[in-house]
Amino acid sequence: MKVSPMLDNIRTIPIVSSVDLDADVHAAFARYRPSFPFVRLDTGGYIVLRHDDVARLMNDSRLQATDIAMPVQAGVTEGVLFDIFAHGMLTANGDVHARRRSPLSRALANQVLDQFRQHVRKAAAALIDASMQTGRLELASDYAAKLPILALASLLEVPATDIADFARNIYAMNAFFRPDPTDEAVADAETAAQWVQNYLDGLLTQAERDRSRGFLAQYLEFTEEGKLARSEVLVQIIQLIIGGTESVRTALVAQTVQMLSNPEQWRAVCSDPTLVPNAVAEGMRFEPGIAGVVRVSVQDIELDGWTLPAGQLVLLSFVSALRDEHIFDRPDIFDLSRPNLKLARLAFGGGAHKCVAEAMGLAELEEGLSVLADRLPGLELETRPRFQGHMFVRKTSACWVRWDR
Repeated sequence: MKVSPMLDNIRTIPIVSSVDLDADVHAAFARYRPSFPFVRLDTGGYIVLRHDDVARLMNDSRLQATDIAMPVQAGVTEGVLFDIFAHGMLTANGDVHARRRSPLSRALANQVLDQFRQHVRKAAAALIDASMQTGRLELASDYAAKLPILALASLLEVPATDIADFARNIYAMNAFFRPDPTDEAVADAETAAQWVQNYLDGLLTQAERDRSRGFLAQYLEFTEEGKLARSEVLVQIIQLIIGGTESVRTALVAQTVQMLSNPEQWRAVCSDPTLVPNAVAEGMRFEPGIAGVVRVSVQDIELDGWTLPAGQLVLLSFVSALRDEHIFDRPDIFDLSRPNLKLARLAFGGGAHKCVAEAMGLAELEEGLSVLADRLPGLELETRPRFQGHMFVRKTSACWVRWDR
């Protein structure tokens, strides 16, 4: 009897353990990538490993955005967390995706992005000033986590008196998107998401009254042209916040840690600010803040003689693709002089779902590193963090840095 391709895959494609991925995701992927274009995950679904496959499949209509599959799988079937998936652009397909994405993309014009860079730089300097006299800083929670939230608060014109509550609730909401949230964290994230949605609704109401305001007023104008429902208008901003905060937190810590672990490269960036974009690109390649994007296969897909079956959750892994030894020479070495660093942009996705806020993310990472190099050239690594996560947003443990006062 002839074995079907799907049954053959189940019999022969390796199954990778979530435990192994949590222990050392890079080693696990490196073990399978030379021989297999994808692996099965023990908790369900498939992980595509190779750079060219991941890049190509970003534009393949046989893979579709997941709609509400992910929250339902996590047991979340109602509430704001559910709505983030049900009404968001990132999880929508076709015309619905385009209709939700277009107003936000248009509102993030070059002028807005230039102003945003200034917000990031000002926030970064303020965070360093707050710790300057102590001679040390917990990079993850006191710099990398706060910087994007403060910058977004400026973009959204959040009053200074509200920023502490704004930041606290965003951080709590984002816990749902980190690896393996507890039931308590999910409940707290829902409460926080409700607060964030209500608060943003208030900001939008103010912007409606005063159309001279900045980003939000422009965004509202474009949403009216696209006929977005109020729930959709709110959710796109929430998705912008999620994408512009949590992933940046991990990526900013990772790039700084790698620079400080390579003193010659750190000194080079400190003395030549034009190298900052290279450092950020290599940082994204080496430890991306987003592990990859999840899609649903609607047809069988052939990869290097293997069949990725239809009807499956498929992770297009940035973590694996950006260390593909067939694309990057010595992929486990941090090197900001790589000739093909432009390929690190894969960390922002591709195709119709390419990150709408890519320029914002780059601004946060580049200005965040630039201010550190400018203000603290004698920065040293005190404790090395651990980076985890093979799906969705990745996380970092605490990371202490120090400098001479």
